Amino acid sequence: MDKITRRRLLKASASLGIAGAIPQTSSRVAAQSSPSLEKYIQPLPIPEAREPDSEQHGVDSYQIPLTEFTQNLHPDLPDTTLWGFDGVYPGPLIEGQRNQRMRVQFDNSQLPTNHLLEVDKRIGGTTAENHPGYEKSVPVPEVRTVTHFHGLKVDPENDGQADMWSSPSGVVGPRFTNDWQELPMRQSRLTSTYHDHTLGIVRLNAYAGLVGMYSIRSQKEEKLNLPSGEYDIPLLLQDKSFNSDGSLDYPDSWTPMFAGDTAVINGAVWPYLEVEPRRYRFRIVNGANHRTFSLQLRNESSQGIPTLHQFAPDHGFLESVVPIGPAGDLDSLVLQPFERGEVIVDFSKHAGETFTLTNNAELPYVGENSGSGLGELMQIRVTDPDETPVDTSANPTNLKLPSPKKLSKNAAVKTREMDLDLTVNDGLVTYQLNGYGFGAEEAVVQPQLGTTEIWELKNNTNGSHPIHLHLVTFRVIGRGPDGTDTPDPNEQGHKDTVRVEPGETVRILTRFDRYTGQFPWHCHMLEHEDNKMMLRFEVTSGNGQGKGNGRQSPGQGHGKGNGQQPPGHGRSRGRESSGRDPKQ
Repeated sequence: MDKITRRRLLKASASLGIAGAIPQTSSRVAAQSSPSLEKYIQPLPIPEAREPDSEQHGVDSYQIPLTEFTQNLHPDLPDTTLWGFDGVYPGPLIEGQRNQRMRVQFDNSQLPTNHLLEVDKRIGGTTAENHPGYEKSVPVPEVRTVTHFHGLKVDPENDGQADMWSSPSGVVGPRFTNDWQELPMRQSRLTSTYHDHTLGIVRLNAYAGLVGMYSIRSQKEEKLNLPSGEYDIPLLLQDKSFNSDGSLDYPDSWTPMFAGDTAVINGAVWPYLEVEPRRYRFRIVNGANHRTFSLQLRNESSQGIPTLHQFAPDHGFLESVVPIGPAGDLDSLVLQPFERGEVIVDFSKHAGETFTLTNNAELPYVGENSGSGLGELMQIRVTDPDETPVDTSANPTNLKLPSPKKLSKNAAVKTREMDLDLTVNDGLVTYQLNGYGFGAEEAVVQPQLGTTEIWELKNNTNGSHPIHLHLVTFRVIGRGPDGTDTPDPNEQGHKDTVRVEPGETVRILTRFDRYTGQFPWHCHMLEHEDNKMMLRFEVTSGNGQGKGNGRQSPGQGHGKGNGQQPPGHGRSRGRESSGRDPKQ
């Protein structure tokens, strides 16, 4: 089944069978109306790499304060009050080298004790009564933070998990360990984000500005001769809404979907970028709370548009370069929240031309790219110099990439069915995983250290979800209504976040190695993550089978369809297999 037909089928199934659970479209989207702001009158800010504060025995140390400040995001908009790392929004670029450890301390003692945005105390984690594991006699502070390096392979104590928060008042979360995070950087190259991850208020903290970019570079990357220096451009894509006084506009109570009406790229509203007629590398990160971006370059004639040559997904490299655009293998680069894509664009034949980076992902996103309330993001102006610039970087059309690490489906010791669900209680929509919300210890699955598993992510809701697993990377091995369709060509590499469309099953293959302990897996739409759509898995050093198997059937103590509970496999409706892939 081709991609367009598959997505139309998924969309139809959502409207017929799933979408009746809650109202669709605008009634679920918080309404905003920002001041009218002229587009493309300010240059794109380029994040600069932050220098470490100290170095000892080859380990760089960073001490980064979290503060409240004002920053101008558009010349015609009054200054906006924000929170940020190092007093800037977005936070500074942190660059590391593969296998070179670093230490980071995020100090939130300078933040105020009252939140910049309204805290909805119906949401779990915001009060002593609804915060899992919180047993202190003092109230849960309104202002709390914990920072997670998205995509980093690290032990639980340094992972920046949701209940490891600290506060300016000195109260800490139930699993807080220490002020410093020790980061090994023992993994393949990547571009990603460090961002807030606090239980119950991650959507607020991130929207307030607690997001930055980081990267891990490698020798393999350097040998490719990719565009570098001033020709290597990080792009953090976000959407926000503003009040007339420049302040952030965000709903006072939780909403299942937030979409800003203003594009903010690298902390600037609708900026422009001036480029030379040569090749550029763009590291593109979707840092939005909820919005999906479907990216294309456009011009006034819709002809002669340069191709986006994608060479990297979330981690490492793709199996081969994927051309994206009118003549490419894909029409657009689709990125859900906190997915990444790295591309090379050759402007050498476009001197003097102007292009717009556009977004045509619908909202809510169910797999169709048919229009957007936020259609334009930034402008790219190609200069027309008297002399053609010298460009010695690699031509993406014949770029040979290092092969991604292979994972064998035959090595999988277990297949788990993992359901994405929703419920409505007292008018409040709650998104769930396997019928549970965060803090449900009985829902914790327990993969065995050193084993490989297949997870089948089945979306029973009426919208798409970007599902993120901490600790591991994975390969997408199947999509579609039954999970047997071929993944998109730009998913042929290692990922940590994957799009699961309504009515779709996405099959991922991953190996649980290096660390034992508890790690979260969750939807990365921050409004969903805040309201229950997060569970833990626990990597154990047990007998080689692991425990748990996805969704548990209420009131039953047996596996799906067999009437018995196999020893060591937990109470589960999910299907499991041992040592083979049942759909090969």
